[in-house]
Amino acid sequence: MKNILFKKVLILVFTFTFITSCEFGDTNVDPAVPTDVAMSALLPSGEAAISWAIGGEMVRISGLLTQQFEGINAQQADNYRYLIRDADMDGMWQRMYFNSLNTINIVIKKADELNAPHYKGVAQVLMALGIANLTDAFGDVPYTDAFEADEGNFTPTYDTQQQLYSTIIPGLLDDAIVNLSASTSAGGSPGGDDLIYGGDLTAWIDAANSLKMRYTFQSVKQNAGAYDVALAMMPNVIASNAGDFEMLFGNGANETNPQYQFSQSRAGNIKMGDYFTNVFSANDPRGELFLDGQLFEEGEGDSPSYYANSNSPVVLMSYVEIKFIESEAQLMKSASDPIAAKAALDAGVAASFQKVTGAGTPAAYQADLDARWAAATTANDQLEVIINEKYIACFSQSLIAWTDYRRTGFPALTVVPNGVNAFNANGEIPRRLPYPQEERLLNLSNLPIQTPNLQTRFWWDQ
Repeated sequence: MKNILFKKVLILVFTFTFITSCEFGDTNVDPAVPTDVAMSALLPSGEAAISWAIGGEMVRISGLLTQQFEGINAQQADNYRYLIRDADMDGMWQRMYFNSLNTINIVIKKADELNAPHYKGVAQVLMALGIANLTDAFGDVPYTDAFEADEGNFTPTYDTQQQLYSTIIPGLLDDAIVNLSASTSAGGSPGGDDLIYGGDLTAWIDAANSLKMRYTFQSVKQNAGAYDVALAMMPNVIASNAGDFEMLFGNGANETNPQYQFSQSRAGNIKMGDYFTNVFSANDPRGELFLDGQLFEEGEGDSPSYYANSNSPVVLMSYVEIKFIESEAQLMKSASDPIAAKAALDAGVAASFQKVTGAGTPAAYQADLDARWAAATTANDQLEVIINEKYIACFSQSLIAWTDYRRTGFPALTVVPNGVNAFNANGEIPRRLPYPQEERLLNLSNLPIQTPNLQTRFWWDQ
């Protein structure tokens, strides 16, 4: 039954995409999305679309910039060497705004009209997730008036990243938790139409708290107490791999994982990066599962990798990530606790092995990790151990690897050759993406950066 629903959902998503791409070349809004569709149809459409955008294009750009992937042809080859054009971003922007967030915003509005706080809470978590991913990639982005096409606003202004982080936490996510905790929802509650948690409101509350933890933690350069605040959230977050905030894809032709579909339609454009393939020791069985088939490259290996099978999950927030956040926060908080940091690191590594291989950390791998931690004589050295392990464990999970590199400088990547271009004059790994070409053509007066510069740091990166 779920597979049938999923196929119908993707037909709806692709219909929205077709209408959008044919008729609306403006910026962030799609007035073609019907507002009279039931929430039970709109919610899975929004879930599928946002998972597709994050698990496809955002995972690829993060992987290319952090050398988990290597672009060997077409746009991916240019992006790998830091030539990222505004036109390259049109698809990502459209899929996040047109296909995902517009649909999710309609659920929020309909939930208000129908007195359905449970639907509204789920949609608010998804909205927070989408806006957060956009701002972590582009910086300032539209939100406050981004969905006003029916009022004639086709050139929305941009909220600053600082404003957006306040919108996400405590705004959207705290409101979502209140709505998800409502004792009644007269307008209905999600059930089988919820493709992520199947209507489990407690799981959605855990996901909301986990996202609060992530984005509190990421703002530490602007909030010295963020590590302690994030740690205080630990009792309320995702508590095991079973609670992961992820979208499971099926085996049918119309419901396959976005990385798998890319591997089928764009074979030969991307392969695993040499840096990433070399981080796996002989004691790490995850290497074979991640690298099998070289992910995207035609003719390599026997099958797609763990995250690029037709039925692979798109991970939006995981228990593994939670434990790595805890580890770093314990190490870097004002009253540093390296023992607690190591315990959380061990738990994160074990959870990664369990999720990917079905077994715990191999003894030889644990011994090597213990030796590397013992050899790390400073907090910065220990942080490098944490981030290097997270780089592997959170592979193919949204923008995590790129965000961690921008925050910490780890892993210690060497820039790729020929990375100097008009938009990236210093040849270093980009710290942001350029605004899409459609925005430049149709909403130029509102763009915060008129001339693309991939090294301009935004708020949490300063």
